[in-house]
Amino acid sequence: MNAPRNTAVSPSALMLSLFLLVPAFCLAGCGSLLNSGPAPTRLLLKPALPPPTSGRPVNKQLVVAAPTSGNIPSGDGISVVFRDREIRMLAAARWTAEAPLLIQRSLVDALEATGGLRGVGDDTEGLQADVRLLTDIREFGLRWGEDDDTPPVGVFAAVFRLLDLGNGHIYSSLHVEATAQASGKNNGDLAAACETALSKGLAQCAAWVLARI
Repeated sequence: MNAPRNTAVSPSALMLSLFLLVPAFCLAGCGSLLNSGPAPTRLLLKPALPPPTSGRPVNKQLVVAAPTSGNIPSGDGISVVFRDREIRMLAAARWTAEAPLLIQRSLVDALEATGGLRGVGDDTEGLQADVRLLTDIREFGLRWGEDDDTPPVGVFAAVFRLLDLGNGHIYSSLHVEATAQASGKNNGDLAAACETALSKGLAQCAAWVLARI
């Protein structure tokens, strides 16, 4: 008669089994948390550009530095400020890139569109510039007031400064705050309000740069 086999499990084998089971249990239990549903809609930011200026361009080149944005959330989300204090992000929509990079590109495009300068570029192009445009974005997104039934307002606020690269002095500054009422609450209406507010800010900035440079 054969002796019964020893079926006891060693402590090390038991610990290995538990180690393998725990991740599987966590993945099964957390699956609903990891599944965030459909991907958010990506929205293009296409503000209107200023019209060309008359006359010959100024014989100077300008570089648009990467904006600072200490007062707005970073990333590609679209911020909504409720009652002037509470900041949330739109859940179902994002810009195609981080907002400061989109605004930098819009500033370059706006100044190029005027035709008022010999050259314009961002700070990655190696431009031999005479002047640097510094931008501090104070607000870019949507404001929602006390009445939830009224669509929000698109807002663009920034401080611009002109830095003379010849002597290192900031010789002019401009504060801009532009708003635009959204016509509705869907993603397209909200993006259009942000675009319109930014378009107004770009027009003010371009006119100021050409006047001061």
